[in-house]
Amino acid sequence: MASYVIGDIQGCFDEFMGLISLIEFNPILDKVYLVGDLVNRGPRSLDVLRYVYANRESFKMVLGNHDLHLLACWAGTSKPKSLDTFNDVLHGAEANELMSWLRKQPLVLELPECLIVHAGINPSLSWHNNLELAMFCSEKLAADDFYFWLSNMYGSSPTKWADGMEEVARFRFGINTFTRMRMLDGCDLDMKFKGTIESAPDNLRPWFNQLVNLPKPVMFGHWSALGLVVNEKVVALDTGCIWGGQLTAICLDSGCLFQYPALVGARGGDE
Repeated sequence: MASYVIGDIQGCFDEFMGLISLIEFNPILDKVYLVGDLVNRGPRSLDVLRYVYANRESFKMVLGNHDLHLLACWAGTSKPKSLDTFNDVLHGAEANELMSWLRKQPLVLELPECLIVHAGINPSLSWHNNLELAMFCSEKLAADDFYFWLSNMYGSSPTKWADGMEEVARFRFGINTFTRMRMLDGCDLDMKFKGTIESAPDNLRPWFNQLVNLPKPVMFGHWSALGLVVNEKVVALDTGCIWGGQLTAICLDSGCLFQYPALVGARGGDE
């Protein structure tokens, strides 16, 4: 029996299956946690969703920005972009079943060993308040009026937490924190920069550099330019499979890393 966390798959189904084989995944005994962005830019998003959904007793996931974009396109509150590769999901016979399941997945998973999130948690908020905000956003996405919330998801403001925010502003701030954040300008979210830390403007700092007194490590993806990072504070698992890198898993029991190389070169696009 073992538990694993796997980085951004983004429709790279063949590499996903290669990594599943490499870790010798047993769906009866093992648990796999996914850091979000199961879909988009890779060629087989539908197959990824089908596999995870079919094995949903063994797989748990958090939502990433590409998963949310897919949901918005399915709901009709947004339109696919030129680089999107999930038309097979939108037009498939299982679309409603898969999307109804997907929108009910959480933004944050807290395990005894770690916290799992797609992009990060906000250092302006306490650990408890981050979890509370994530639950608030997840409840909105799972509610009957999810169309309203998906239609109000996009936008880069507010950039800073403030007590007494209206619900729509709080929802958007939470979505941006948990699924889009990489850098902070002081306490403000920066939604533009996505390069390496070394190439960042002087006013920007990685969100995780400002975290203090964490009760457990935060495991996340989303930031392929950051690459693999493993320390006592964070574990970054987006190793750019979609860009010709690797798909990465870490075993929560042993700390061992597993990587399966991309089978083709870069297939990605913006974010």
